[in-house]
Order: sequence, then structure tokens, then C-alpha cells
Amino acid sequence: MKQHIYTAYYCEENIYNLIKDMMEEKQDHLTQYYAVLITNPFQQTYIKCQKSQPLVIWDYHVIMVVKHTLQKEGKITQNSFVYDFDSTLPMNCDFNTYFKQALGFQKPQVTLKSWFRVVDGQKYIDYFASDRHHMIKNGKYLQAPPQYPCIKGSKQEKNNNLQEYLDTTNNDALLGKWMTEEQFQQFFADKKA
Repeated sequence: MKQHIYTAYYCEENIYNLIKDMMEEKQDHLTQYYAVLITNPFQQTYIKCQKSQPLVIWDYHVIMVVKHTLQKEGKITQNSFVYDFDSTLPMNCDFNTYFKQALGFQKPQVTLKSWFRVVDGQKYIDYFASDRHHMIKNGKYLQAPPQYPCIKGSKQEKNNNLQEYLDTTNNDALLGKWMTEEQFQQFFADKKA
């Protein structure tokens, strides 16, 4: 697999660049790319199998899910794969394994269940923007920033809209659709018909 740009603590940008790279490499109507922003109203989302610790409570995290649809002899098969730069699970991990090991476990409180904003990859590339101000405190970066200019989608007028993506009350269709854990699992689970 091609070496992709990665900067620790900038998952939203890592996934932006990954989707952009992969869509340039392979574009067909049977493959769909999604940015998935994981958070909840309390911005305390539990994710296991992370490189920094076995269990991390992120304010938010961003992964990519690729959904492949195959049609053969009148039958349709759908498989999804997760790309998470910060996971100990393999890149291109099958969705069912990733969900079960990293996300699908009992949380300490029902209110801490993760919410998933599922964004079409092309819309994420076109409309996402980050000026990285969320990583600056007292004029200094909390973590070293990426070595490339700030991201601004070609159709985005604002310099930053990350907080709009993370706002669980914002249902703007351009920002994708919020899903519960159950809805998220059903949307990407392997299917045969």
C-alpha cells in the first residue's frame, strides 16, 4: 500500500488526505469512501485498540470506511473496510472486526455511547476545512502541526468548519448523517443478497 501522509493528533486531516489519495487512485461506482467522525454530545468517546493506549477516551476521532459492492451472477455482496491510522488493528481492517474490537463494547454509561457522522468522501473533500485553531492554546500548538498548509475544500468558503462536523445538533446534509452505534453497524456490516 502507498505510504500516506500522517500527523499524530490530526486525524481529521489524515483521513481527508487518505480519502483524496484513494479517490484519485481508484474511482468506480462500486466503491464508496466515507469519512466517519466519532464523538457524542459530551465529546467523550471510548475507542479501544489505539496505539497510544488500549482504551482511549477521545473528544472525537475520525476514520475512513470503504464500502465495496460486488455483483456476480445476479448476487450482490457488500463488504466494508476501516482505515484508522491510530489503531493497533491493521489498516484496511474488515469492518465487522474493527467494530467488534474497537467500538462495539459496553460503555460505562449509556450517555457515553458514540455517535457517528458518516460523510460521503467526495463531500468531505469538497467541504471540509480546518485552520487548526482547536490545537492552539496560548498561542502555541498543543501538538506539532502537519507540514503542509491548512486544509480547505474546493467548495468551502470558511477557513474552518470542524466544529460544525462535531456538533451533534447540526443536521446539515453536506456534513453527513449522524448515526447511533446500531445504525452505524448496520450501514457498514457485510451483506449478501
